[in-house]
Amino acid sequence: MECCFCRHVGWYRNSVATHCFILLFLSENSVLRRANRKRTFWLSYLAGFLVASIIAVFSVSMLNKIAPQKVNWQALQLTDLNGTPIVLSDYKGKIVLLNIWATWSKASLQEMPSLQRLQQLHPDKVVIFAISDEATNKVEKFIQANSFNLHFVKANTPLASQHLTMYPATYLLAPNGELESIYLGAQTWDSEKMQAYLLSID
Repeated sequence: MECCFCRHVGWYRNSVATHCFILLFLSENSVLRRANRKRTFWLSYLAGFLVASIIAVFSVSMLNKIAPQKVNWQALQLTDLNGTPIVLSDYKGKIVLLNIWATWSKASLQEMPSLQRLQQLHPDKVVIFAISDEATNKVEKFIQANSFNLHFVKANTPLASQHLTMYPATYLLAPNGELESIYLGAQTWDSEKMQAYLLSID
């Protein structure tokens, strides 16, 4: 016959065992939750990295389509508005800006005053060619209407043949004739920061 004390001891043992089981279960669940959170974090990180990589590759591909790094300028048969050929190699030793623009582009119109001021500030160091493939008479009317005084250049081969379809886009050539950088959209070319950068290029 089991005494009352024994029954209490048995109950206590069972209770302790039950509590230990519950604590072990909760502990294991907690470990599993932490492991799941950690696994979820790394999976999310990996997914984010893959998405960012795909976007970067796509962006570079799209950028190269609208502003290719390799342009055959000679193939565009560049001339001034009087038909005199423009030979870019003649301007080595100077910073050359090749500005792709169009008469219908509001951003091009917005940018040109700062290009003109930059040319006036550094006539011996900076050469700016504003390149368009539109008809000469149309460009001349644009110049007269806006009183611009830049080196306007005609591309006698469509700009699109060299995948130049972004207006404005400016190709910056270093004094050695190599491509230094490409600017998309209107820039403030006569800002102090931009001038300091341009004049620092060797």
